[in-house]
Amino acid sequence: MIQSNRFQQYLDRYVGIPLCGMLSLFRRRDSVSYTPKKILFIQLSALGDTILAVPTIRAIRQAFPDAELTMLASPTNLNYLANCPYIDKQLSFRMPMYRLFAVLRREQFDWAIDLEHWPRLSALLAYMSGAPVRIGFQTKGQYRHFLFTETVQHVQGRHEVRNFLDLATRLGCSTQELTLETWCGAAARTWVREVLVQEQVAPDVPFVVLHPEAGRRGEPRRRWLQESYVALADALIARYGVQLVLTGAPNEVHLSEAIAARTQQRAVVLAGQTDVNQLAALFSDAVLVVSGNCGPMHLAAATGTPVIGLHGPTNAAQWGPWSRDASIVRAALPCSPCLNLGFEYGCQALPDGTSPCMHTIKVATVLQECDRFLASDRLSIISS
Repeated sequence: MIQSNRFQQYLDRYVGIPLCGMLSLFRRRDSVSYTPKKILFIQLSALGDTILAVPTIRAIRQAFPDAELTMLASPTNLNYLANCPYIDKQLSFRMPMYRLFAVLRREQFDWAIDLEHWPRLSALLAYMSGAPVRIGFQTKGQYRHFLFTETVQHVQGRHEVRNFLDLATRLGCSTQELTLETWCGAAARTWVREVLVQEQVAPDVPFVVLHPEAGRRGEPRRRWLQESYVALADALIARYGVQLVLTGAPNEVHLSEAIAARTQQRAVVLAGQTDVNQLAALFSDAVLVVSGNCGPMHLAAATGTPVIGLHGPTNAAQWGPWSRDASIVRAALPCSPCLNLGFEYGCQALPDGTSPCMHTIKVATVLQECDRFLASDRLSIISS
């Protein structure tokens, strides 16, 4: 999977950049002064980016209530948006490319809004849609903006929620509402209640969720150490008497099971068992979520549950959890952070796959942040 990601990045850069430049010669510039009837959003893969773009999507929905809004995204993103009241139609990025091009042209979009930061493919899809107005980020060094009719400067080190909102501002929308949202639905909430009973999670004892994996599949350099999660789990149980639930994607089950096998008290492993909305419902019922920087960290923040984000390579100012009930623990190396877009790692992974900076995050520091959310008076209110 790492090789596949690198090949895709290589193809996107060394084929995509010349292609964007060539096609820009045929670019037609239309005004955004008219009211659109059909708007296309493009966010191909990153769940976290889609979650952080919700305030922007909501602002555009409110500004153009009669327009039809379509989201082109991966199945996971579309599942997250399944109950979103701001999106009218969905298009899966997983369909064959020739068919996708045909569908985009047939829809006759007025506007195409590219929510990606660096891939050239999304800019090409916006262009191929035939939308006369195409808006997206001008990101330093990515050379993807040639195909847009309107561009917004992507600001490094600025939180992505605010970067996204600049797109809505460029379109004349009010951007006063900054909150994230989830719409997990009744079925997902029922599933969580039933599985917690099945796993013998006591309903009168608060539980904490640990999400040990972080980042793209097959790329563990954002992950905190296994032994650190084990030590944190034992400390949380000893200090607060909470129950522990471990989550993750299907390919991350082994990691959660390895941690659970080493804890002094029982930990429930739900990794590989939840879809994105079931995970949101589970996070909603937890008293705290601890996670590295990844889509589920942003999902936890969107539910309103307190979340602690562990940041090593990633720029916490840009990608930290967007919530008032959130805390960030940063690595203690001068070269950290090195990630602003998500792929520009400054060092090679260690033999265990993690980055050197993640080794500098101490259990005691994370536990101190947990104290903010798990104080006895706060837990007593939650339990009552």
